[in-house]
Amino acid sequence: MPVEVRRVRPEDWAAWKAIRLEALEDTPMGFVERLADAQHKSDAQWQERTAAAAEGDAHGLWLAWDGDRPVGCAGAVRYEPGGDALVYAVYVSPSARGGQLLDQLLAAATGWARSLLGVTRLVLEVHEDNARARAAYAKRAFVETGRSAPYVPDPSWLELELARPL
Repeated sequence: MPVEVRRVRPEDWAAWKAIRLEALEDTPMGFVERLADAQHKSDAQWQERTAAAAEGDAHGLWLAWDGDRPVGCAGAVRYEPGGDALVYAVYVSPSARGGQLLDQLLAAATGWARSLLGVTRLVLEVHEDNARARAAYAKRAFVETGRSAPYVPDPSWLELELARPL
């Protein structure tokens, strides 16, 4: 069965919670949120987060489904002001890595960003020590912009900004 990528629906909150917790456990340096903090969110908070990303143009979240199991995710939010959309929460389960799933997730975020008036570029931030992610994004035409910011959980590390035009 092929993997299906689609924008979350409000009723997908438990799936979003499951894949997010998996991501935070699998690749803690890949995300600003800590696993313990995410684990302590109430179901109502997960439901609210999911509903907010399900429609509209403020931000979006896409899940990759292998049958009824989530195996990947990606989100995007419009930067205000300016012509950028920030891609965030990108994750592919180990069992689904090595194929085209990352491309499918990025395509969903890209399509959403293109639908927004004035957005001309996708940007994302990658932990400086996350070589696997940096290589995956470089393969998909993201380049380092030269901008960086302290990694919030540990400011002794940096988050590097990467971008590609739409």
